[in-house]
Formats: sequence, C-alpha cells, structure tokens
Amino acid sequence: MKEGKSYDRCILCGDITIYTTDTHIDHRVGYVEGAGQLCYTCFTKGSSDSREMLLVPVKIIKDNPNDMELGRKIREFYLEHI
Repeated sequence: MKEGKSYDRCILCGDITIYTTDTHIDHRVGYVEGAGQLCYTCFTKGSSDSREMLLVPVKIIKDNPNDMELGRKIREFYLEHI
C-alpha cells in the first residue's frame, strides 16, 4: 500500500481493497457500477457454483417485456456466466 493514499473498502466485507480512491473504475477489477468496489475474495466468491446472486444488465430487462421471454434470457445469461 502507498503511504498517504486513501483506499476503497469492499462493499460486502468491509476489507481494504488494493485500489486507491482516485483509481479510475476502468482500471479496476471487481468494481460494481452504482454499488462500489469488491475485494478480490468477495469478487471471486461468485465465480462458481457458490454464486448466490447475479447482476442482470438492465438492457435485458428493457428489451424483453414478456415475462416468459425475460426468464429465458436471464437463464441464458446465468448459464453464460457461471
């Protein structure tokens, strides 16, 4: 860690992350737009069968007003990202 710098905390566990508060979000891994930064541990927790939540892009919801079609698209999205 760089002395004198302020570091972001993980939005799930509260641990200090490796990113300073002035690091642009395009240069980070595990940043959730609208929510904040995840530490490496919390970011990788959701990358296998242990995934308990999934962020679905708003575009999928807006482009599929039919509930049955939306359900199919969300399942496809889930299967692509597990």
